[in-house]
Amino acid sequence: MSPREKHIPDNAHRTSVSLTPEDSEAIHWVRQIRRARKEKRTTINDVIVDALWYFMENAEHMSRDQIRAMVPVVPVELRPPSKVTEMKPKGKR
Repeated sequence: MSPREKHIPDNAHRTSVSLTPEDSEAIHWVRQIRRARKEKRTTINDVIVDALWYFMENAEHMSRDQIRAMVPVVPVELRPPSKVTEMKPKGKR
C-alpha cells in the first residue's frame, strides 16, 4: 500500500471523540460512499471535519472566514521553538 499524502495541518490538535455504534456506522457508510467515488477524503477525521463545517455553514450560518477571525493570533516570538536541531559539521582533526 502506498503512503497517503499528509492532509492534516501541523497546527491541528489531537482530541478524543466518543461514538455510539450508530454514529460509527454512519461514518463507515460515508467512508464507503467516498471510496466508491474515488475521493481522497475518506478517513474518519475527514468525515467528521467535513460534517462539522457543513453544520457550521448551513445550520449556524458561520463561514470559515468568520471562524478564522475568532482564532487568536500567536505572535512569532511566543511560539514554541522548533524541535528540529541544526547539525553542524565537526571541526577537522
